Amino acid sequence: MQTIPLPHKVLDYACPINGLEDQYEWKTGVQLPGYFLMDVSNIGFHYLRHRLAPTPRMVMWGTGMGKGQHEFLSEIIGYTWTCHEGGSFEAAWKGVLAQLALGKPVIIGLLDMYHLPHFSKFYHRYHIPQHFLQVVGFDEANNAALVQDNSLKEIQSVPLKDLRGAWNVTVPGQGKPYTYYHLEFNPTIAQLEEILVKSLKKRAYIHLHPEKSSMGISGLRKAAKDVPVWRTELTPEQLKASLMFLATFSCSVVPNPPQSLLPYPLDFTDSHQAVRDRFAGELLQFAEQFNQPQWAKAASIFQSSGECVGQLTDLAVQAIKGNPSVLDQAGSLFARIADLEEQACQTLLD
Repeated sequence: MQTIPLPHKVLDYACPINGLEDQYEWKTGVQLPGYFLMDVSNIGFHYLRHRLAPTPRMVMWGTGMGKGQHEFLSEIIGYTWTCHEGGSFEAAWKGVLAQLALGKPVIIGLLDMYHLPHFSKFYHRYHIPQHFLQVVGFDEANNAALVQDNSLKEIQSVPLKDLRGAWNVTVPGQGKPYTYYHLEFNPTIAQLEEILVKSLKKRAYIHLHPEKSSMGISGLRKAAKDVPVWRTELTPEQLKASLMFLATFSCSVVPNPPQSLLPYPLDFTDSHQAVRDRFAGELLQFAEQFNQPQWAKAASIFQSSGECVGQLTDLAVQAIKGNPSVLDQAGSLFARIADLEEQACQTLLD
């Protein structure tokens, strides 16, 4: 079987939508810029309480990868998508081969990077079950999938014996084993400015009017009331787990605790501003490019919101290190973030 000749955008930490962006360029001849599609399809907020869970309080600054992103983007860009999940490796791989035979690439994931040989840093060393790849061919002689990876320019070969383990991932709320997606683009596909206008308004509306009270602006206000009393209602172990979750998933790059909580140096710098800083920079750039002063105003507000998230992360680190009384300040920071992001979203809708 020949490899499908797709263009390929190399961009670290954007694997969930990398396959979509490559297929968009394949169909339109236009490469979408930077991280915008990744960020606008995921940025948000969700606060979960679960009394019996090992981490009973979970603060999340996004809306989920994979299916949620396609649900958000498909109508805006102009494509339909089908998701297959669960079942067996054999059935899933048969489905992938059927699409490849039709000349159609397939997005697969979640995948555990522990089993992917082209990641020598992680291969058989660290489990990171958060990756996506795009399958563009099958090397029958070597029984290997041929894939495009968002962080590497050249097509990579993944033996099926490795793919079997990598693809057997379950992350509650995010993915089941052997999940894959195939996309069909409409005859008319949106160009960049239309994608910007529609996606920003949609994201703003969802953040202001979430489907659950634990999400969006209402979720931020719940957290503002709740987080300061974590230290009185949780055991020390539960409190530490919940604070580690908050500090880890306020990331702007990739989920990782802040450097000050790690015994080894990271090879990147993370502001832990929950992507608000990067999103603000993107908005400002597009405001200038498309003469949209409201986007510039919203960018400034999201920048301030991100700075507050960074301060929250610092409080979580201090509490983990033995000073939980600092959480008394967390409520006002969450309330400030809610006020700022409500203002930013109203600005985008005006």
